[in-house]
Amino acid sequence: MAPDGYLYLAEQDSATGQHVVGVIPAGASGVARSIPVSRGNHLIAAGPDGTVFVPNPAEHTVSIIAPNGSTVDRTVTVGAGAVEVAVTKDGTAFVTNQDDGTVSVIPAGAKTVSRTIQVSSTPGKTENPHGIAAGPDGTIYVTNISSDQVAVIKPGADTVAYRIDVPGGPTEAAVGQDGTLYVASALSPALAVIAPGATAAGPSIPTESNPGHIAVAPDGTIIVTRPGNGTGNGSVSRYASAASVAASAPASAPASAGTRAGDAAENLWTSPAGIAGAAGAAALLITLLIVAVQRRRTAALRDRASGTEEHPADDHSAGIWSGHADAGQSK
Repeated sequence: MAPDGYLYLAEQDSATGQHVVGVIPAGASGVARSIPVSRGNHLIAAGPDGTVFVPNPAEHTVSIIAPNGSTVDRTVTVGAGAVEVAVTKDGTAFVTNQDDGTVSVIPAGAKTVSRTIQVSSTPGKTENPHGIAAGPDGTIYVTNISSDQVAVIKPGADTVAYRIDVPGGPTEAAVGQDGTLYVASALSPALAVIAPGATAAGPSIPTESNPGHIAVAPDGTIIVTRPGNGTGNGSVSRYASAASVAASAPASAPASAGTRAGDAAENLWTSPAGIAGAAGAAALLITLLIVAVQRRRTAALRDRASGTEEHPADDHSAGIWSGHADAGQSK
């Protein structure tokens, strides 16, 4: 959703197979126009001026659509496996490159990347950065799936300031207006809650299993999607903010008390004993998820080259978003 109320959708034309960005004006009851983009899984972001950014994982680029535009205005080359975009208040776009272990920075109006930030611990290797979010002060948060960490980049910086441990394969992040960071993980039925400026996660918010994309509403509540295969198998849920949960909890039963619904699964990832006991299985499952994604993308690219492709060239996160643990399923 752009600030002017325009809604942009990643779609595929059923007749031609062309992947497009559908545009629904504010108040409209249908798609007004469609903008052709490359094949693949596009996780769209809109800047404060209405500029739309469309990452193209298979092509290692980002397509940029001008405010209220009808075509792609320009295409910027970024790193390998560009998957998500976050835009700060000044219009700067930050792009996670999952295959490179980096983040590309595109200044407002620019036609090229201004700098590339290494977000994996070891240069030249990837920890599969995926989700990305911008805080109100311009701080950037990047989820690294395979290292169980969120990398924190301060405004204007070229390096990671520090890393926050979030067990379970952190996949998605969203920031509230108060600067609180919420992180969803592939193997945890809970949202990690990180206070503004904190270097460690606080009490988590239990959710349904397999949390997917997340967003924070203006009133502070958190909206979480739960992907599913087939009609009627997914869901969208709304949860109270971390501040509301803490304020309403009795003094003798804090928000992280074991009496809450979903704590049996949550405690596996918040207690040292649980983490130690499940670390081997978690590492193996996350590895399988990543390998499955890479194999799907390689096969899709091979099919595309031979002209037999039936699915998007890069459903880069298919193994994760299709119920996370079911790495063999499709989106």
